[in-house]
Amino acid sequence: MSEYRICIPSKGRAQDITSHKIFKTATLYVPEGEVSQYESVTTNKIVPVPRQIRGITQTRNWILKNNNTNVFFIDDDLQYCGYVERGWEKYKVRKIKDEDIIKQEIVKLFDVCYQMNSKICGFFTSGNNLTNYSWKPYLFKGVCLGSCMGVINDGEYYFDEEYEVKEDYELSLRHIKDKGLTVRSNIIFMQHEHTQMAGGCRDSKRLEKEKTAIIKLNAEYPGYIKSAKHRGTSFAIQLNI
Repeated sequence: MSEYRICIPSKGRAQDITSHKIFKTATLYVPEGEVSQYESVTTNKIVPVPRQIRGITQTRNWILKNNNTNVFFIDDDLQYCGYVERGWEKYKVRKIKDEDIIKQEIVKLFDVCYQMNSKICGFFTSGNNLTNYSWKPYLFKGVCLGSCMGVINDGEYYFDEEYEVKEDYELSLRHIKDKGLTVRSNIIFMQHEHTQMAGGCRDSKRLEKEKTAIIKLNAEYPGYIKSAKHRGTSFAIQLNI
């Protein structure tokens, strides 16, 4: 199954959502009571998520189970996409505004997944001089974050709903444990804004949820996490793989 759908889950951010400005063909998944709010700000296709589906982890699974194609998740707070142009002494970030260029890279990601027998893929999540390796355009053992994550949607992998947060880390680690790899592209990156928009990482209970999730990750995947440091509104996890 090579077809895929770009899916943007969102809640309570009709006036602040940014990802649809680049991905005009993406499908938005929003709470059924907020559909009219989102319809007032975007022409993207909108799918209502039932009220009984709570939290991002359940929402991601509901999206997977209600699509018959592969799914590429993008968070609703995308700032820009781009790539790094490297010189001998300096590098420059080049922004990509054409949705079709990025979609071509998503197709490549899924193609590599099929070739490598991987079910999880994604992009690098920040634009700096570590984003582009001319000698290593793909990383085959690293975390794929939910902000720009692809899933081969054949029913084998879903997010663990015991994780309210860090569900993307859990899925990446489980996949690496099972299959020995993930597929992450270092060719382009997606830069999101997780600290300023309401909700998400600014949830008042976020830090406690993250502490709980990290304890659970360490228990389930001993030795996989090298460090987890508090940075601003969340914890930055460094893997030992």
